[in-house]
Amino acid sequence: MSYSDMASDVLAFMDSQNFNKAVLVGHSMGGKVAKSLALMHPERVAGLVVLDIAPVRYTTEQDESWNAVATIIHAISQVDLSKPGKTRKDVDADLRKTVPDPALRAFVLTNLEQIRGGGGGDDGAQPSLRWKININAIIQQLDTIAGFDVNYNDVTTNVDNDDDDADDKNIPQYQGDTFIIHGGASRFVRHAHMNVIATFFPNHMLTTIRGAGHWVHAEAPDDTLSLLKQYLDR
Repeated sequence: MSYSDMASDVLAFMDSQNFNKAVLVGHSMGGKVAKSLALMHPERVAGLVVLDIAPVRYTTEQDESWNAVATIIHAISQVDLSKPGKTRKDVDADLRKTVPDPALRAFVLTNLEQIRGGGGGDDGAQPSLRWKININAIIQQLDTIAGFDVNYNDVTTNVDNDDDDADDKNIPQYQGDTFIIHGGASRFVRHAHMNVIATFFPNHMLTTIRGAGHWVHAEAPDDTLSLLKQYLDR
């Protein structure tokens, strides 16, 4: 589940749809995928919008925000969906202790779907629930997801390095317009990350939605859409 592999998946989808170029918009993990594709194949990216993520490695020891996300992912994996007749309300109750924010829980529950029993169709079996996402694979790959591979770890492992020597390191860059939307209450994009961001994306602009956390598009959808429209209309 490396970002270079997932970027290649997006590129394959673009090819299958005959999209020569596209404006990429991604949040968090999706933002890292979008950044990876922009760096790997800049000629295929017409523009880049990234929501609340930096091209760096996060750790649970040093990054409280990443620790919170990892905690939520582990909480999802521990929900028992095998009980017959379990409802979305039951899952919401299971997550309440770990995810006390009702809006955030509602966002998490968008990853839940209802399926029919093994008979497939109208066999009288009670509906059951499952996660749309491969939660077990995500748990196993958390360390990879926390990083930003794309084979440029010499830059991303030391975000406090003030040396401006991108040219000496042959670091790839995306020269297109890059718009970063940051949640003001989030710590995923910090001042310490700006050097790395500028190294990869020299034509970037950062804006902050005050009061919004990491799930900025869920917490402030109108503001996010307004900013996205401004970018697309530029």
